[in-house]
Amino acid sequence: MPMIEVDPVYGAVDWGGSWIRVGLVQGRRLLGSEKVRRPQSLESQYAAIADLLRSCEDSLDRKVEGVGVGIAGIVQGSEVVSAINLGIHRREHVPGALGTRLAVPTFVCNDVQAVAGSLRDRWPDEVVALLSMGTGIGGAVLLRGRVFTGAGAAGDFGHMVFEPNGQPCDCGGSGCLETVVSGRVLAAAASSLALSGESAVLRRIAAGRAVHAGDLETAADAGDEAALIALSDAAAALSVGLRSLVASLDPDRVVLLGAMLDPDTVFGTMLRERWSERRPSWSEPTLTFVREDGDSALVGAAAFAAERLQPDGEKQHS
Repeated sequence: MPMIEVDPVYGAVDWGGSWIRVGLVQGRRLLGSEKVRRPQSLESQYAAIADLLRSCEDSLDRKVEGVGVGIAGIVQGSEVVSAINLGIHRREHVPGALGTRLAVPTFVCNDVQAVAGSLRDRWPDEVVALLSMGTGIGGAVLLRGRVFTGAGAAGDFGHMVFEPNGQPCDCGGSGCLETVVSGRVLAAAASSLALSGESAVLRRIAAGRAVHAGDLETAADAGDEAALIALSDAAAALSVGLRSLVASLDPDRVVLLGAMLDPDTVFGTMLRERWSERRPSWSEPTLTFVREDGDSALVGAAAFAAERLQPDGEKQHS
């Protein structure tokens, strides 16, 4: 009987500010996963990842050939330059630290790059720029079906300079795009409008709990003028960021990730209106919104490792 080739199994890590999730992936299929709340110390986080991977291997009776790690931080080459929310404040060779514990080749990428990996088969012949808006602004680049990382941090659109003399950014620079528009910035705007009383809707919400970025959307949807102005200003800023992104990459497609960028939201509608006004006449990328599912970061992280272990894969030292 002819031998049937079986896809190798890869470990995948989604390492976020609140949770660490680890899974086993075969092909494009998540076989299973486990998660824990992120411990405080970096050493404890490394130990948690190793424990979760071993637990997954044991419960699924599989062994991994390599591990891909998607991390909420700035990644360059094999080093995480900064991941403030995870307790990484200086360059940390995460693949080396994890690889000694896992005993298999380990590779690290930005978490949006990991999501990009899960989407790579959708547009195999296109240059695709992904822009994610959550707490901050993230991004990634797909070059005809492959995640392009540059030296590691390609697609870090949140740290394009928007205002040369602007607010300090956690990355060490100032005036970055995500200091002007991001979930964190919109939450601060909502809080300010509630505190000042400029927004009656937000003031009522704030009477019961702390307001967040989504409340600005709720107030705007109710016709609150102050909230509408705040979102309009933010949409204008993000459209400028999109123009810079398009000018640098000239992509076939721009993929938007994050609930507030949904075209059905007030902010999403405003962004598309501002973009139609600012879009370069020489470039007409398709604007596509993708709703993320909970498994995309794991599937993408595994794909990132698989690419680097294949004979024609992009090289990265583990």
